[in-house]
Amino acid sequence: MAGEQKLFLKTIASVWRTEFPLFRPLNLREVPQVPKGCNYLCDAYGDTRSRYYFIRLNFSSKCRGQFSIGVTISPSPERSTLDPAMASQPTSTSIGSFGIWQFMHRPRFDWSLVDLEAESMALLGISSGSPKSPNEWRPSTYTQPVEKIVEEAIAHVNQTLRTHVFPVLQIEA
Repeated sequence: MAGEQKLFLKTIASVWRTEFPLFRPLNLREVPQVPKGCNYLCDAYGDTRSRYYFIRLNFSSKCRGQFSIGVTISPSPERSTLDPAMASQPTSTSIGSFGIWQFMHRPRFDWSLVDLEAESMALLGISSGSPKSPNEWRPSTYTQPVEKIVEEAIAHVNQTLRTHVFPVLQIEA
C-alpha cells in the first residue's frame, strides 16, 4: 500500500470519528474482501428502515493514490458487498451498490492524491498540459506536502457526502 493511501485511511478514520460519528469502520469477512480501513457502516436506521448504509473507499490497484467511493444500501449489517442496484438512481430504501457518481449525476468520479500523469511525463521528459477532468478531484496543487493533499481530499470527500449522498439516503450527519 502506497504511503499516500495509508496516510489517507489513517486520517479519514480519525476525522470521521468526530465529523460522522454515525459511521464506524468495519471489517467483514466477505467475498470480495474489502481492504481493512476502507469500509464504514451506518446502522443507525436499521431498526426503522431495515437498511444499513456502507461507505467504501475503493483505491485503484493500477493507479497509485486514486480512489472512488462506493455506497451500498443493504438489508443486513453483515453484507456490504452487493451487486449493483437495479435502479440507476439511489434512494434511501434501494438495495444494492452504487458509485458516488450516481449520487452526483455524473458518468464517473475519482479522487487523485498523486499526479501520476506529471510523474509519467517527467520520466519521458515531456511537460504535462492536459486539462483537469470534471470527473476527477485534484488538490489545489500537488507541490504541497502529502499531508495537505490528504486534508484537502478529505474535506472534499466530506462535502461530497454531505451534499450528494446524505440527503438522498436521509442520513442526519
